[in-house]
Amino acid sequence: MNRRARSQTCLRRTGLSLLEVLAVVTLMGIIALIAIPRLANSGDKPKANSCFARKGMIEVQAELWLRNKGVPPAANLGDIMANSTYFPDGAVTCPIDGSAYQLNTTTMTVNGHTHADLLD
Repeated sequence: MNRRARSQTCLRRTGLSLLEVLAVVTLMGIIALIAIPRLANSGDKPKANSCFARKGMIEVQAELWLRNKGVPPAANLGDIMANSTYFPDGAVTCPIDGSAYQLNTTTMTVNGHTHADLLD
């Protein structure tokens, strides 16, 4: 092999050009702009669903309390939440804002906690 052929084979590039790197960084930026907002709000819907499930559990346990005791539980649920027969893990609170649940003792339903704005 002559000297000229050897020098041309040594000139082959082995890295990425600045333009290629810029294209990759731009694509990664576009993907991040799409993905990050979706991931940031992904925790709201499961928390709202958990709140609805807890409301249903409280209403069922309140009905059971009414059948067993003959009187509805207190509106602030202090008596039923303290009883490990009905809530073995202790008092439950809203997973979204940490507030306590309140019971309408006439209808035996939990007041508020709709969180409809989080389910859009």
